[in-house]
Amino acid sequence: MTGERRVSPALALGLVAAAAVVAVPFFTATTFVGDDHVFLAFARLAPNPLAAFVRDQHGGEFYRPLPMLVWWLLGRAAHGASWPFAALALALHAASAALLASLVTALGRPRAVAALAAALFFLAPQNLEAASWFAASTDLLATAFVLGSLLALVRGAPLASAALAAAAYLSKEPALALPALAVLVLGARPEPAPRARRLLAVLPHVALAAAVLVVRFAVLHGWGGSGDARASLGGKLVQLTSGVVHVGTGAAVLPEALAWGLGLAALGLVTLSAARGSGARRPLAFAALALVPLLAPGWIVGARYFYLPAAGLAWAAAEAFAGQPFAARATLCTALLALGAAQASQRRADVVEYGARLAAARRAVGDGVRRGARVFHVDGGIKDLDLAVKEDPALAPVAGGLLVLGDVPASFVALPPALADRASFLLASPPLPPSGAYCFGDARVVGLARRGDDPTLEEVIAHFPDIRFIRLRPTPGGHVVGRDVTDELRNGED
Repeated sequence: MTGERRVSPALALGLVAAAAVVAVPFFTATTFVGDDHVFLAFARLAPNPLAAFVRDQHGGEFYRPLPMLVWWLLGRAAHGASWPFAALALALHAASAALLASLVTALGRPRAVAALAAALFFLAPQNLEAASWFAASTDLLATAFVLGSLLALVRGAPLASAALAAAAYLSKEPALALPALAVLVLGARPEPAPRARRLLAVLPHVALAAAVLVVRFAVLHGWGGSGDARASLGGKLVQLTSGVVHVGTGAAVLPEALAWGLGLAALGLVTLSAARGSGARRPLAFAALALVPLLAPGWIVGARYFYLPAAGLAWAAAEAFAGQPFAARATLCTALLALGAAQASQRRADVVEYGARLAAARRAVGDGVRRGARVFHVDGGIKDLDLAVKEDPALAPVAGGLLVLGDVPASFVALPPALADRASFLLASPPLPPSGAYCFGDARVVGLARRGDDPTLEEVIAHFPDIRFIRLRPTPGGHVVGRDVTDELRNGED
């Protein structure tokens, strides 16, 4: 039909193939790791997920009750399977890209800019790295709700916008940048309302943010935080710069020097384009405003921190490159797709190896439990090993009296009450979390000593004379076995 633009079959097939390349690793190259086990412990041990809205569950550290509710529901429904969490991550990531495109379109920008912004956000390797870590669902939820709230506000749906803003604030603290972002996007409309009216439209979002902060302070009995050492302002600026330049390169595939070079060059081109009035100025301001709350954490290391700012960066890059020939834009997207695929391939190998080590640890602990042991030390490089082992349904009958120590400092353990006194020398000082424990129902999840403060072998044996020591070792066939080396250690042979 005249006047309609049709997508060629070849282009449609290419888009489907690209989407599959991004989507498949969510199910084949992801697993529960690190902080995921803390969230799963909450799902397993907390009797009521709504308690997270009104009582401190995370030891004075943070207040993110909405993701905790999602984890509790999904964790119990999934029965240990990871694919529902992978489906959630993929859905949130795709939704954020789609919402970004809708927001750019609603602001009157060309559809080509909106489509390219969504594609760049969806394909960016660092965004995929964040989305592939299930515990980063806090960032994905906050970003989706922020973009949804902004879109509703631009479209003239203030009640929906306010509701989505509240959901964003209850997901993660960086969403508190929403009122400033709202003022920015309202001013980016083709015919913006007077500044006074824009500020008036954002007042409900400010009021909701203030209300959530008041509740957060009351629940946490303070402002929260990890209690760990903080980076200097200069260090944080370096961390912010690193996060921004790695959005399009990732941190796992390219050599660091090359990643920094390409990232800085891309950022420089976008900034130059903004200076020439291409339309990238406001999206760069969007990214800058989204970065401001990141100055609050002690350390800003991790792809998840830059997920919301990446929306502004993707929009800015789209404004800068939308005028280029289709071949140039396709090449840019293909390069991001290739980097993401290489990153997923590397992550797949890591996930397989990690799964083999965790399975071996669970088998070894299970064998020891059947022989009457209840305290173990497993040398296997697995963070939060105690929580991960106790996810095994076969160990559920003894999990309340089981303690599994590992060789990764600052790991978390669900501390059995009967062992609390004897295990006190193992705990971090200052405590992890700040108040001393995550309280999931009647269970206390505590952090072990940080690197350099961990006890000696002699101290551990003195407090736990019945402890069993397990070493995980790979076999020639690619499997991992757990070997009990307790006797060798006690006899000084190892």
